[in-house]
Amino acid sequence: MLCDCLLRHIAERVVICLKAHPTFVSDAIVPDVWMMLARMERQGGAAAALAGRLRVAWAAERLRFVPHRFWNSSAFLWAMPAPLAAALGGARLVIVKGDANYRRAVGDCLWAVDTPFAAVMSSFPAPLLCLRTLKSDPLVGLPAGGLADELDRTAPGWRVDGRRGLIQFKPQS
Repeated sequence: MLCDCLLRHIAERVVICLKAHPTFVSDAIVPDVWMMLARMERQGGAAAALAGRLRVAWAAERLRFVPHRFWNSSAFLWAMPAPLAAALGGARLVIVKGDANYRRAVGDCLWAVDTPFAAVMSSFPAPLLCLRTLKSDPLVGLPAGGLADELDRTAPGWRVDGRRGLIQFKPQS
């Protein structure tokens, strides 16, 4: 739905970076996308209409599914191969989702929580939006003033229980 919304209202082209092969049970690969669209078409109604729009976008080369072995690695984002970094550098926006990818973005480090997200991601070659449900300790970009301390007191385990999320943005450097 996000791709459809972007294509209908904002973007001329959307590229979805997928895993080259499944590493974890929730990893998506290109055949999974086609199976999902087929299931949506069988569902009928709004789901079928959405699948149809996405197939039209694919046929018009406005939507692309691009697997890359880098996404299967455990390498941090700053270690991506130069051709992939160059391809992402041409993007108007890169959206990274998920806790594991967030950890790859911030180096799986325990930063001071008020370290600015944009400072940590300053070398990323494009504007970056991270969408994440908190399931691990690494975290940056919280406002100064004790929010993390308050959550530590009132909701132990808040960093790893999956009950909170965050959206962080780094503009073009």
